[in-house]
Amino acid sequence: MILLLDIGNTRAKYVVLEQGIRSTVKAIDNNVINHSLLEQHFTEITKMVVASVASEDITDIVKGWCEQNELPYQRVYSEQQKAGVKSAYHLPEQLGIDRWLTLVASRILLPKSNVLIVDAGTATTIDVLSASGQHIGGWILAGVETLFESVLANTTKVTATNTNKASLSFGCNTSDNVNNACWAATAGTIYSALKQAERQNCKIDKLLLTGGNAKELQPLLTVESLIIDDLVFQGLQAYSGEVRK
Repeated sequence: MILLLDIGNTRAKYVVLEQGIRSTVKAIDNNVINHSLLEQHFTEITKMVVASVASEDITDIVKGWCEQNELPYQRVYSEQQKAGVKSAYHLPEQLGIDRWLTLVASRILLPKSNVLIVDAGTATTIDVLSASGQHIGGWILAGVETLFESVLANTTKVTATNTNKASLSFGCNTSDNVNNACWAATAGTIYSALKQAERQNCKIDKLLLTGGNAKELQPLLTVESLIIDDLVFQGLQAYSGEVRK
């Protein structure tokens, strides 16, 4: 069994990969990751494949536990080329690893399509991948919750409550005004990305959504889209040596 581990800034998500089949995604807070927890949950693992944007303190704990248990440890980094994908970055290692993995996964899943990938989480990232495997580039926008918090932090006379309800309706109170505008800004950015991709000779065939806000975002869009919750892990699997089933 192979553990695919995606360590974010505050939480780590993981799946267990066995004979090419991924388990459901589970999550743990970074601040509880230690040798004792790893020993408790992952003693049957035969290899660990890791993507991380967290501090090196966290990844060092994981790496150290693997070394202590003589368990193969593989850290994945963004690179110039993988699985038919070519990065648009002149310095490919500067592309966020989660973005890189969604590109790799999209290429494997939709090898003959121009794809727009939207990862809607703490940040909303947008990437365009051509049918030839060329990464055209992308955008990074503050996520819905981050947009909401920034409005309150930078406007002294705006008081609002985060309703956690996705809507594009015009609000009739300040809370709805702010909340709905954040969703509208996100949806509008996606529409703009679709148009910009066409201007750059890459008319989009498939729109993929992933990330924590994907399910709330999808009904707000008037274009067809597909949600793939574990897109990052499908990309990580490409580095594991296990064939996808």
